[in-house]
Parts: sequence; C-alpha cells; structure tokens
Amino acid sequence: MTLIAPFQSGLVADIEPWLAPADSFSKFNNMHIHHGYVEKRQGYRLFGALAAIAAGAAIINITQANPGEVTSAAPHLLTTGDMVYLVSVGGMTSVNNKIFTITVIDATHFTIDLNTTSLSPYTVGGTFAKVDPITDRVMGIDRHIDATGIKTTLAFNARRAYSYNVGTSIFDQLDGVDIFTSGEYDYVWTANWQSSGGNNRLYFTNGLPGVLQLAPPPPPPVFVTDGIRYFDPSVSLVNTFEFSPKLDSVALWPYRVLTGAKLIFTLGQRLLCLNTYEYEPASGVSVNYPQRVRWCAKQDPGNWNDSIAGGGGYADAATGDHIISARALQNQIIVFFTNSVWTLTTTPDPAKPLRWQKINSFRACDGKMASVAYDRYAVALGTRGITATDGVETRRVDEKISKFTVDDINVNEFQKVFCERSYSNRRMWSLFNAIETASGAENDSALIYDDDSSSFSTYSINMNCLGYGNFSKDFALDDFTAATSMDFSLNDFNDEDLFSFFWQENQETLLGGDIYGNVMTMEAGNDDNGVIIEGEFISAAWNPFKEEGAECRLNFVDLFISTDVATKATISFYKDTQRTPYCSQEIDLLPDLDYVAEIIDATQTNPVVVNAPSHGRTSGDIIYIYGSQGMIQINSGEAAPSYTVTVIDENNFSLNGINGTTFNAYTTGGKVYLREFYRTKTYKRAYGGGIGFQHRIQLMTEGLDCPLIVHGIRPNFIKRGKRSIS
Repeated sequence: MTLIAPFQSGLVADIEPWLAPADSFSKFNNMHIHHGYVEKRQGYRLFGALAAIAAGAAIINITQANPGEVTSAAPHLLTTGDMVYLVSVGGMTSVNNKIFTITVIDATHFTIDLNTTSLSPYTVGGTFAKVDPITDRVMGIDRHIDATGIKTTLAFNARRAYSYNVGTSIFDQLDGVDIFTSGEYDYVWTANWQSSGGNNRLYFTNGLPGVLQLAPPPPPPVFVTDGIRYFDPSVSLVNTFEFSPKLDSVALWPYRVLTGAKLIFTLGQRLLCLNTYEYEPASGVSVNYPQRVRWCAKQDPGNWNDSIAGGGGYADAATGDHIISARALQNQIIVFFTNSVWTLTTTPDPAKPLRWQKINSFRACDGKMASVAYDRYAVALGTRGITATDGVETRRVDEKISKFTVDDINVNEFQKVFCERSYSNRRMWSLFNAIETASGAENDSALIYDDDSSSFSTYSINMNCLGYGNFSKDFALDDFTAATSMDFSLNDFNDEDLFSFFWQENQETLLGGDIYGNVMTMEAGNDDNGVIIEGEFISAAWNPFKEEGAECRLNFVDLFISTDVATKATISFYKDTQRTPYCSQEIDLLPDLDYVAEIIDATQTNPVVVNAPSHGRTSGDIIYIYGSQGMIQINSGEAAPSYTVTVIDENNFSLNGINGTTFNAYTTGGKVYLREFYRTKTYKRAYGGGIGFQHRIQLMTEGLDCPLIVHGIRPNFIKRGKRSIS
C-alpha cells in the first residue's frame, strides 16, 4: 500500500470504515489536520482571571510548600474541590488574581493546587473568595477598538464586566456592582461602534430586558441591570453605561424605550438591534418583539426616535419564527430564525433603510452563539446539521459527519454551543456539551473544522465561550522565573513551547473562558495549563486487496513523523471487526541517535549511578540520555546537555559531576545514545502481523509538553491465499 499522505479527509463518521478514504479516521480526538499533516492539538495558558463575585475572607498565612497551605483568619466554610480566587496577598504576590482548586485540611486550613516552595515568602494580608460556577462563569470576551486602533480587551461573567489592564496584566472589575442577572445561556453579544465624531463604543447585551428601577420613580428611567450597555474609555475607564434610548417624541415619562435586544450589529452607518425588548407605557412592562430589527438614525446611535423623519425605525420579518442568531456577511446580515433563514439588507430608501428577505424554510441554527461568519457565507449549527448560507441559499456542509449534531451534541444544552474562528490557524471552533460524557451539562468538547482541508475533528476541552483579546507585552527571557507571576521557569519549556509565549505587543489572540472565571490563551503550548492532553486517532479500515475478496497480513506500519525528545505514542493493531487490539507497541519520536542501551535504574546519589545492562562504554565516553521518567533531571538538556561517564562495571556507570541527591526518584524508561537529539522528520516502525479482511490502527499519546505531528502513514501488507468469501 502506498504512502497515505497528505491528509485531507479527517473525521468520517457517515461511511463504514472499510469504505472510507484511507486517510480518514473513525475517531479523531484532540488532533486535527493542518497543512496536510495530522497534529496533536495545542493547549492553553492562563491569560487572566475574573475576580469572584463572592465577598472575600481574610488570609493570615500561606506556606512555602508543595502544595501551598493557606490559613484563614476565620473558619473558611469550604469543601474539598471548591475553587477560590486569591487577591492582595503580600510577599507571595504571584498567587494573586488567580483561581485555585482547594483541599480542606481543617476548619481554618486548606491547600491550593500550586507548589509554592520556590515562591517569595508570605508577608501579610490577602483574601480568598469562593468561586461560583453559575455567577462567575465567563460569558463573553471581546475588544473595544478606539479611533486610533488601540484595543482594550473586555471579559464578562454572569454578573459583571472586566477590563484587561495592560500595565498590570490583570482584569480590573468595572462598575463595582452587578450589571447582569445572567443565567447559564445568556451569553454576552457585542458590537463595536466607531464614528468620525469620536463616539467609539463597545455595545454589549446579555439578551435580557433591562430591569427598571422603580423607586425612586423616574424621570428619567434607570435600568439597573441587564439590557444594553456600552463601554467608552474616553468617558470612563472604570464604568460601563446603561443604554436605553427613547423611541418616540414624548417629553415626559412614561414613554417608549428600547430596553434590550438579543443581538446587536452595525450596518449602513447604523446601530441595529435584533429580537428587541421595548418598554410600552400602556402595559408598563417590556414587551419582546422576536421578529424585529430596530435601528438608529444614520451615524447617530443616540437617536432612535421612530416618530420623526430621519430618526430611527424598525421592521418586523413576516414570520411567526423567532430570531435565534445572526452574522454579518459583507453588506448584509444573515439572520437565523427558529425555522427559517433570512437576509437583512440595506435599501436606498431613507424611510425604510433595511429590508427583510426570506431565503428558505430551514431550521439551521439552535443557539445564539452557534453561528460564525466567513467572507462569503455564514456557518450555523443546528439539531438538523451544519449549514452554510451565502445570502442566496442554505446548504449542508457536514456530509462527512451528518449525524454529529444529533448523535454527539447534547440537544438539551444546544444553547451552549459556542462558535468562533481561529484566524491565525484557519479553523473553526464549536464548543459543545457531549452526550456520552459524564461532566454534567457544561461544555466539555469542541468540534473543529479545518478551513484548508474541509475536515473535522474533535477536542476534549472545558471552555464555556471564546473571543478575541490582545496581549499587553512581549515577554523577555528574564520573565520566566519561578519567582514571577508566570509560575514557571525557562527550563520548563522546549524551544517550540517557549516560542508560544512570544508575540508582538498588542497582538490579537484567541481567548477562551471557563465556568470558573479563568480566561485562557488558546492554541498555546502543549498542555492545558499544566494538564496533559491525550490525543487519539483510529484509522479507516485498510485492505489493498479488498476488491479481490482476499485477506492480507499487515506486517508493520511506518509513521513518518516530526521528531520530539519527550513524546511517546502507543500503536495498537485491530483486525476484522474485533474491538480489542491483538497487539500494541510503544514508540518514541527520536531520530537515529546511535542507540547504546536501555536504562533500568538510576540512583539519587552523588554522582548519579545509571544501571544500563551491557552498555559497552569506556570511562571518559560522552553519552546522551532521553526518555527517563521520574528522574527526568538526567535527561539530556535538564541537568546537562551531555554526560561524561565513569564505568563501574559492564552494567553500571556514573555521570561525572551530576549530584542526584535532590532529583526525583527514577521510575521507568530512558535510553542511552551517542548522539544529541535534533529536530527532523523520520520514520518510526510499529509491528502488527495479524491476518484478516480489514485492518485498523489506533494511535494514542499523552504527557506534558508532548507534541505529535504525523506527516504520513505507510502500512505494509502481504496478500494471503485465503479469500474472505466463504
């Protein structure tokens, strides 16, 4: 069988494996196709944390230990597994403005999931606040863009808004009071408004109607929570402002007011609100108009008066469906209703500047955030499938996985599907809650679509929302010390992982928010903020002689891979319809480095003594060690790039000048080589041997900082005389 490369098909779930393309996968998790090769996904790093809403409790000490132990001034009332937000800690400042999982020791002591041994000692002060996954969950991330192009990253939880401080690299809480009463489905929708008059605002809404303050009575009306608000740093850096414009010319309260909207856009020099809430004086309540688009006067978001010419206006789509989601597409907006798709386009008529036009009757979208815009079409996820709409027609684009939205996404939590594009890596993310998992009703997975290959894959990842932000600075090498807020040292990284922390000042980056208030830099590093990533794929079913009805032996599989010093992978072989592998083999990703011997032990002594049977070395020889587990310090590049040995006997030698008394205990693995590791591409072989009418392989890999790139697969078959037809 010829080399399977480049990869294009990705996850294929709608065709039997024996009929599927040879480069496809029946399971493709925590991996994706990128530029024709298979790649284990990148991880994420902490960008910042939103301060918990709960009141803080005093801290009187934090120990330098593994893990760090916190002493509270009064009974903490916490339970093991709770999460806390720490702030204002003196001395050990690197724990500030971060969220930790705790383990209770007693009524006034608990540990946090952080090794504080090398951090600066605690001195004074500090508080902790318990994180609530309902009120503290991240519900939106976006940027305010001013007239000069300067961008300010904003993040929102279910109660408040936060602005990212580029000087301190911390999210500052805005307003100081609750501005939302959001539930778990009330994601924040945003729209930037820029005008030549200097009115540059980020408008945002959680989709709920504003709550009217009735005492003391208006005028003017004040909406204390929810509704539409905006952020304008030219007016205030510490507050947002409620936005409830009048809709008529009535001078005294009560009058008609726009109190909220599900979605906000800019189009044709107007601010648009879709699926609106409007205060009606006759009823004294906010009324929902689910088919409505309402707009302001041209170039004037302060004028929504629909009773005078040149003011605002509205138009209702001629349908009983409700607006679910929408995306801007060139000079129009694609609007997804409950059972139809419409376009909203501009007209030359100043009295009716916007017009509804129905495209079709198709249930295309089932979540407010379950859509995303491309240059020529808008993609939406619904219970009937994944579709693309170009303004003329709507068609399915999920032929390879047409049952995915029905079989794999929890239909009861479809409102949590959250889509966003990764522009730098040309892929689309769709966060969702998977049916088969036991994580409750929160998003625990992502469907990934690669723009270049039109292929799908899945990630196991716990993110509630996605958005874009900007870094405040480019880290220098001196920033990577254990005593800084980075919480890791330069030695924790290989070259590729280290480069993921370097960016130009104010560079745009994809961010993700979880249900605990953490905002993460996505697609960075090779682990999830210190948690390993488990990558897996299962190939299509292969048999180059299937058209003859003949069985074959799969002798071995050659993987053409990018080398890596730490990554290991397990290859398992399956034949016919068997669900358990008949053999498995672990491979490393090292190139040919002149293998010497396998390590079976290493001592915590001065110097370190390595047990490598039949090593064949002579005192004074220079060797390299890779793959040791437990005592990772003896791997080349940790304590030293290479080692000079002193031979003890035919099975043991010591590493000259290497004091191992403080090293971790050796557990397993490791090999001795004569050459230093270098980055390249190489073939790695795994042996099978099974005979059957179809063959599949499974590849699994895990570990911290363990990337994997597979450029091609070359299986080797021999035809057998026995035919599969009986």
